[in-house]
Amino acid sequence: MNNKLLEISNLKTYFFVDNRQIPAVNGVDLYINEGETLGVVGESGCGKSVTSLSVMGLLEHTPGRVVDGSIHFKEKNLLSLSADELREIRGNEIAMIFQEPMTSLNPVYKIGEQIGEAVKLHLKYDKKRAREHVINMLMLVGIPRAEEIIDEYPHQLSGGMRQRVMIAMAMACNPTLLIADEPTTALDVTIQAQILELMKKLKNEKGTAIMLITHDLGVVAEMCDRVVVMYAGKVVEEADVIEIFENPKHPYTKGLLNSVPKLGQKTNRLDPIPGNVPNPANMPKGCKFAPRCSEAMDICNENEPDLRQISNGHQCRCFLYQKELTKGAK
Repeated sequence: MNNKLLEISNLKTYFFVDNRQIPAVNGVDLYINEGETLGVVGESGCGKSVTSLSVMGLLEHTPGRVVDGSIHFKEKNLLSLSADELREIRGNEIAMIFQEPMTSLNPVYKIGEQIGEAVKLHLKYDKKRAREHVINMLMLVGIPRAEEIIDEYPHQLSGGMRQRVMIAMAMACNPTLLIADEPTTALDVTIQAQILELMKKLKNEKGTAIMLITHDLGVVAEMCDRVVVMYAGKVVEEADVIEIFENPKHPYTKGLLNSVPKLGQKTNRLDPIPGNVPNPANMPKGCKFAPRCSEAMDICNENEPDLRQISNGHQCRCFLYQKELTKGAK
């Protein structure tokens, strides 16, 4: 029986800008079991990264604030912890690989100093032992000449090497949950494959659960056990990875899959989803996907559907699967 490691319930994270309340995340429900990889997918602006920053408690110096909901990690509500209690968990039990390593690494500190900071804080290692541990972590993520790289600055490394450093930093304290926000963005396909293989290896060897945030469905197919599809700050579909690819239900999920080029495809034209992700400051009434949906009914423009289970483990937020509410709808 799977044990839930992280459970997010009705999470609402709003940004307060110019006397306006902007719902970036507006009622997200998801969970991650111990040792599994959960893929969180959707277009830019759907709330994926804000959800992860809410979990990490990294909104303090932004206009964003969690206004409702709960985030339970090992039965502790992270939203009720003090700053010191959260600091004990962050970087130790929960770690994060950020989207752009060049802006996430401090340019004026050496690689070893940045990784070693968390090691000294959480593992209580002295300077010598911390250095040895950092070198071992750099070797674990496949960085050659780790004894030399440890004393270099971020700008001296390639994009792929910096991303490996970010993974080494995230894994340095053996976290039970790793949040990876677009870990292969801007990397060439060879380095991307190496990074994904490295994450698989770390998961298998350490038993780490992974929350993988991405818009790359190829990465999802290769890495994930379950998938959550987000749109306009909400979860619109959830199922295991095979079910999502073989039997997608929500029109948005179908649109994402149809917009991916396929081997052997005769036409050179892709089938994109029309329109754009709505502005969080000016959301449409009813279903947020209705203005872009070819299957929208009258009820979709007036009411917002609930996230409901349509088969074992498969949930969907769409009136197409809520027959009792759509009788007579056009």
